[in-house]
This record gives sequence, C-alpha cells and structure tokens, in this order.
Amino acid sequence: MMRISSNWSYTGSVPVFLHLAQWIGLIAPLLLLVSSHAASATPIIFNQPFSAKPGDVISVTGTGFGSAPQVFFKSVHESKTAQLAILRGQSTVAVFQVPATQSIDTYEFWISDGATSSAHAYINMPRAMQFSGPDIAPGQYFRIWGRNLYLNGATPRIYFIDVATNSWLAPVTPDFTGPNDAYQLYFKAPNGIAAGKTYQVVVTNTFGSATADSTLLGHAAGTDAYGVGQAWGSEFIAQNGPGYQAGVAGTNENDHHVYDVTSDPSLSVHAKGDGVTDATWAIQLAINTAASHGGGLVYLPAGTYRLASPIGVGLTLKSGVMLRGHSAADTKIVYGPTTPQGSSYQFFAIYWPPGTSLSGIADLSLQNVDKTSQVVVSTTVNHGSVSKIALLRVNWDEGSGQPIFMQGDRVMIRDCTITQSPNNQVPYSDGASGLGPINFGQVSNLSFLNNTVSWFSGQNLMDDMTNVVIDGNHFTRNADQMVATAAQTSWPYVTWPWPGKPIAVGDVIERTPGRQMSINFGNRIVVENNIFDTAGAVMKFNWDDGETFLSEGGGASPRSDAGTATSATSLTITDDSRGSSGAWNYNPNSVVSVVSGAGAGQIRNIVSNNNNTFTIDRSWDVIPSSGDHFAIDVPSLQNALITYNNMSGNRRGIVLYTGTFLNTSIIENSMTDNGGVLLRPDQYVMNGPNGAQFHFGRMRNIEVNRNKLTNSSGLFDSYIFLNFALISPTTLWGASVDGIEMRGNSIAGFSGTPIDDAPADGYFNYVAYHNPNADFVDQGVNTIVGTVMQNNVCTSCSPSYTLSTGDLDTVIWNATSTTTSAVAATSLSQLISDKPIWKTAIGPSVGTVVGP
Repeated sequence: MMRISSNWSYTGSVPVFLHLAQWIGLIAPLLLLVSSHAASATPIIFNQPFSAKPGDVISVTGTGFGSAPQVFFKSVHESKTAQLAILRGQSTVAVFQVPATQSIDTYEFWISDGATSSAHAYINMPRAMQFSGPDIAPGQYFRIWGRNLYLNGATPRIYFIDVATNSWLAPVTPDFTGPNDAYQLYFKAPNGIAAGKTYQVVVTNTFGSATADSTLLGHAAGTDAYGVGQAWGSEFIAQNGPGYQAGVAGTNENDHHVYDVTSDPSLSVHAKGDGVTDATWAIQLAINTAASHGGGLVYLPAGTYRLASPIGVGLTLKSGVMLRGHSAADTKIVYGPTTPQGSSYQFFAIYWPPGTSLSGIADLSLQNVDKTSQVVVSTTVNHGSVSKIALLRVNWDEGSGQPIFMQGDRVMIRDCTITQSPNNQVPYSDGASGLGPINFGQVSNLSFLNNTVSWFSGQNLMDDMTNVVIDGNHFTRNADQMVATAAQTSWPYVTWPWPGKPIAVGDVIERTPGRQMSINFGNRIVVENNIFDTAGAVMKFNWDDGETFLSEGGGASPRSDAGTATSATSLTITDDSRGSSGAWNYNPNSVVSVVSGAGAGQIRNIVSNNNNTFTIDRSWDVIPSSGDHFAIDVPSLQNALITYNNMSGNRRGIVLYTGTFLNTSIIENSMTDNGGVLLRPDQYVMNGPNGAQFHFGRMRNIEVNRNKLTNSSGLFDSYIFLNFALISPTTLWGASVDGIEMRGNSIAGFSGTPIDDAPADGYFNYVAYHNPNADFVDQGVNTIVGTVMQNNVCTSCSPSYTLSTGDLDTVIWNATSTTTSAVAATSLSQLISDKPIWKTAIGPSVGTVVGP
C-alpha cells in the first residue's frame, strides 16, 4: 500500500519532491500567468463547498484574490481568528485545509489580497432543500432533505412560521428513531399546524440556521384510510355517510359513497369476476356514480375482471374516487387483446382525464394479457395534468405494452409491483426498439416508495421533475438478448472513443438499449436506499448506454446555448452578434454562467429574455465585460441527493452527462460490477432549430463521497471519472467545472477489464478532446478548476489518478493505492498519470497539489 506521508506538491508529469513552502515560493511568480483577465479591485468569493470536516482540503473560486491570497478562518462559536497556510493560491483560486484540530462547527472565512478582504463566507450552514410532501398536518410524521441538517451529534430544531402573521410555532426536534444524518431529518409536525395556512420552515443544526427553499401548506388532521402517506390522503371518502342505508325507503343517495361492483343495489349493472364477462361498463358505472356523489370507494371483491379491448379506453377514473380490490393477491383486472389487431389499434387500460384530482387504485392486480407488443397503454393522462393520484399496493403486469404515463402534481406510488415483458414499442429506424415500464413527465411532488420494478426493454424515464423522492425500491433489469441474424448486422455499434465492433451473425446481443433510471431536468430530487440490479444474464451492449442512473441535459434537443457578451449591466447580459431576431435556444428555468473574464464563475437564474438580452435574478458581483463568454442552460439535475443505493450488474453506474449540473451529492452508494460514477459536461456546436447552436455544460458543487466500487469480474471498469469532453470546435470556451469533491471513496479494480467509459479502474480528472480531424488549439484556458480528491483508496489500479491538460489546481490528498501486481507503489508516476490533451504537445495539468 502507498500512502503519501510528506509535504510535497506536483506541477506536471515529472514528480517534484519539495517541502510545500519551498514549492509555493518557486512557482508564485508564475501564478499571474494563469489568467489573462484583470482581477477585481476587491476579492470576491464566487463558490465554496457546502460542507467540511476538520482536516478537509477546501477549494474556493472567485476573482481578485491577488497573486498571493491570504485566508483567514474562524469557527462562528469561537472568537479566535487564524490565518491558514495556502496550499495553492492565485487570483481566481485559493486552496487551504481546515485545521485537523478544529472542532466541527460552522466555519467562517474570508480571503485577502493583502490590502482588501472579501465578504465573509460560511461552510456547514444548514440547507433544507426538499420535504417529503408539499402539505403538512398536525402530528404527521415528516422528512426534510438537504445539507448539513444534523452535525456532530447536536440536536437540530425545526421551526414553522405562519407566513401571513409571522407567528412562530413551538419548535420540534427530530424523531431519533428515524434516519437522521447530515442529509435528512425525520420528525413529527407540531400540533399547531392550521389548515390553509402557508408555513415557512427554518432549520437550525445548532451551528447555524437557514430558511427552507420552499414553503409548506397546512392541512387538517384526518384519517388516512388507504395509507397514502400524505396529508391529502385523508381527503378520500372511505365510507357511506349517515344518511344512506341500503334498501331503506327515503335513504339519502348523496350519502352513498361505497360501491361493491358485484352487488350494490343502486347499480343497474353488476360485474362478474369470472375473467370472461366484460366488466368494463359495470365498473365504470360505479366510478361515475361515486363521482357524482362527491367521491367514494369502488370496491372489487376477489375475482378476475375482464376489460374487453376495442379501440379506446378501458376505465376512466374520476376525481374523488378510489378503485380498490380485496387484495393484490386475489383481485385482478385483465385487459389487452388476445389476438393480433390492425395497425390502428390502441387501447388505454386506465385513463385519468386532465384536471382529475384525488383519485387512485389500491389493493388489486392489473395485467395486460397481450405479449406481442401491440399498442396497449397501461395508464395515461393524455398530455394533461392531474393531482393527488395514488397507486397503493398494486401489482401491475404491463405485458409487452407501453408504460405507466403520469403528468401532474402530488403523486404517490408505494408498495407496488410493476413488471414488463420484452417489447418492440417505439421502434428505432435501425431496427432496435423498446420502452420501459415507467414514463413520467412534468410531475411535481412525486413519492415513489418501496416498489418492485422488473422489466426487459428500454428505461424508466422521468423528465421535468420537481420535488421527487425515490426511496426503498428494487429495480431489476432483465437481459433481453437475442442471437443476431442478417437483419441486425447494420445496427449501430460503439466506435471511437470507445472501442466497439460491428454486429456479426450469431453474436449474442441486446435487442434494445436501456438503462435503469433517467431523470432529466430535475430539481430537488432524492434517490436513496434503492436496489438497482440485473437478472437473466450478463448484459450484452452494442450501444453507448446501460447506465444505472442517468441525467442527460444534451441529446437531440439540448436546452442550452452560449454567447459572447457585447454589453452588460448589473442585472443583464447581452450578445448582439445574433442580430435583431434574437434567435436563441432559450427555455424557462435557465441559468446563465459567465465562463471567461474577470467574472468567470458567476451563475445566475434568468428571469426574462428580450431578443439578445437576458435579465437575471440578482446583481452580478462583477459585471461581465465585452468579449466575455457565457452559457445558458436548463440544469439537467440540481439540488439532488443520490445516496445509500446498492447497484450491481449494470454497465455503468451514476452518470451526469452533457449538460449543466448543480449541487448534487452522490454519497455512500455501493457498486459491484456496475461501472462507476461519470461526471461529463461537454462543449460542442450543433445545428439547432435556430441555426448553429453552441452548447457548453457546467458543473458546480458535486460531491462524490464514501462510495464503494468493486470490479470483481472484469466486466466493467470501476471509476470515479470527471471528464470534460471537448467535441467542437478546437479550443476551450471557458471554465466549466468547479467545486467537485471526491472524498473517502474506495475502488477495487480488476486487471484486464476491457476499456469502457474510463481507460481503466481509478480516479479521473480529465479533459478529452474528440476531434480526430484537427489539432487542439491551446489558448491558456483551464476548464476544470479546483477538484479535491481526498482520502480515497484504489486497489489494483495503476495509475490510481489520471489528470490532463485543462485541469487547474487539482488536489490529491492522503491517497492510498496499490499497483495491479499488488506491489507497493514507490513513485509518484505509479500514483498519477498526467497527460497532455490529445493531438497537442502542450503541457499537462497546471498547479496540481499532492499531499500531505
């Protein structure tokens, strides 16, 4: 094993063993050459990490730090201020270490250029990003997710403030039987919550306090008869009113809310649960009648209920109505054709009309009996929006049909089993096809809890999601493999930069590309405590996919563009080079990032766009200058937690790909023969709807900590790979990545694994040049800034770390490694490979620091 134990630093491909102070003294005159833009008059901090422990190395980015920055540091509960040693410093970056003897606290620091100082910045302040639901009732158990919520054993407190009156309820403390840690708190709502009132929430971790990102709506306490697990679950009517008595003269039918579809005397048609007789109209009549009485329960006793399958809709669910069986084990609805149908055939098993509210299915099974990939849709909202929808304890066999489609607000899916057979839905032009079992779009406040999902083809897809919790589920993708015939030899295959080969007759391949879960353009997302595994065989891939978790902001229709400032004010930035039409690929919820110039590193939300001018939500710290580059993008993932998941058998692990990604934590996941973590922003020019479109991705504050990756079989490399892809043109546009932390991870490699995303097992901080037809043109731009890689272990990795041109001020700290032959590494070259960018002879990374 090798553990670096003396103070030394590293500036390129040739090791330099010097005491740290000597090294800094030698290179300090060179630091002024890194940036070609003038610094601001006063130091300004643009970004710092959310969290830090004693001994952690910190990378801070900003502007105006000067050629020899000074860092001043204190704990907010202590009066003593210390000046810390700089591990690496220049006008835009300062790297320092929290003293190992420092107690955990909220840390306060500021940076001086020797004459003036920055505003004070803080680390370990709490942030409450997301709740387990948008509504809260008195005494309800509830969860908060965020950052730094519970630190060092100190008891947090949660305060509720009535927005209208500014009155504060008595604080509550976490329920310590729940899963409380820095990322989540479990508590019981205070009894003073009042229905209809809006509450702001303040969380204190005793070291600091913060107001939550969103508010909560008070809800009356009530009985959650169906176990929805949300405050709105108590709104369902689960029993008849006092004025209804079946068979009694003068009974009040408006109080009639519970309908047995096989026997209710008020229904003119009854269903037969014999699996043969068409029960569609009998069940629909009960749904319609319950809805006309203000809602209620439509009950299916044990039996099998057949929905005949003409072109059209099976059951249309209505507001206020719960469709419930005796249990998923003995109540079943079957649907779908038993014989081939014409090309125009379509059948929708369950339909929620737009505007439906408070509706659900519970305690029954649904089965599509078709296995030939005819157009049978499990459920749809027909591109409308619904609210308060629940699927509870449902077994849903989609057959070879299309998935559960959902769009709307307040959706609960829990304790369900969802399965899907191999299918040829949504065929590709090259012959491949497949659509997975779940397809959600524009859903807010989704809870997907304790479900089992098993399928063969395609992916589970969720686009444009807000406030999502995916917790405690088991996802299994089955190998849908086939022996290739002549029809498959023209299918696409992975080529450069990944090795691949054409399909030959007789090869065992997958019918369809696919992945476990895709969440694109998501804000406030929690994916935790899930199992993602595979079954049936080893997946045989000939497409560039296979991710366990993917968030992709690019693809065929990226929501991004980029420009060069011609002017700016404190609240705007303009690029008039586009002409008077202002033809931008601009979308709502976009952010703008300044990526070059003295103000590089500033990110703001865009509030409006007028031709070539973008207006932002708060003033620039440094107003961009003419000629500065900027990028606009809808973040593909932001304010996200991907934590405590168990992944195995997938080609790739967690992938944040070709887009902008902000404030995402990838914490304590286990990946066995499952690829690794790939962070891949990129730069390219493509033809968009308004002509040539420039895409430049950003990444900020991504932490990849305490994950365990094991390559035990040599199928797929295990890696944590930060990879900026320069696709086109031939120069780097600006700074793309800062605030990336990789701490406390463990990688166990396997010699001889075929090359995949990464060239080998290990840790990567790497710029990849993708243009085989032209040489890279160096303009002195570094696009990956200040990555911290600390306390990581890599066994059977040689080298453990790979860096490249385009990296600035990377930190490799307290690294533990063994070589592939299990012989202890004795030199820096066995730990680090630092490469010039492909198709260039310029130097490798700049300012890399290795220690202690």
